[in-house]
Amino acid sequence: MGLLSGIFGKSKEDKALQEALEHIHRILEDEEFQIECIHPSVRDIIKSKPAYDKDPNGSGPFGFVKTNPIPTNGPIGELAYLSSLETLNGERIVFHRLGAIHTIDVFEAVTFSGSEWFIFFVDYYHPRKSKLAPDGFTFFNGVAQLSGFNKFSYNFPYDFVEMKHSEQQSGLSMAYITIDKITPQLEINSFERPLSHKVKLDLVNSQLTSRQDS
Repeated sequence: MGLLSGIFGKSKEDKALQEALEHIHRILEDEEFQIECIHPSVRDIIKSKPAYDKDPNGSGPFGFVKTNPIPTNGPIGELAYLSSLETLNGERIVFHRLGAIHTIDVFEAVTFSGSEWFIFFVDYYHPRKSKLAPDGFTFFNGVAQLSGFNKFSYNFPYDFVEMKHSEQQSGLSMAYITIDKITPQLEINSFERPLSHKVKLDLVNSQLTSRQDS
């Protein structure tokens, strides 16, 4: 089979695998492709907005307050950006979308070990993603497959597997991190929100103008 493949070209399986890998690459890293997946009416708005790493008029800690949100390029851009983050200790995050404060999306996140919890504010009305990471974070050195969702998770993060399966119709499922990278963490770690995070979460929930769990 290998010899025939070399003589007559790649097999159908090889070509299908190559096409799948190229599609995953576009989902994760091709900013123009990420924008093209958006509804045309929203796409035009996004393309008309300024491209910058940080709002020049923003105030407060970058990414952690609604007055200084992270610029990204649409909903897939949100997922790709947040999935690429890792803490300075080398931990990646799992996340879900709580809702929005007007045009600013709000995400809750936790490290794979459950040791740290965060709330991120993201503005997806921009033609590209920010190249800056929030304080305490850097970018994952490798292919950062998706590790979170831009919809609400009712049993976050324990329903990650169910949430991933729900993305099959959207075409994003294949771009997600493999289940075996997540389920062992869910089994051995305790994901209990600390009191300080619960206080922040309650405050943010009181400010949401649209919710994902309603």
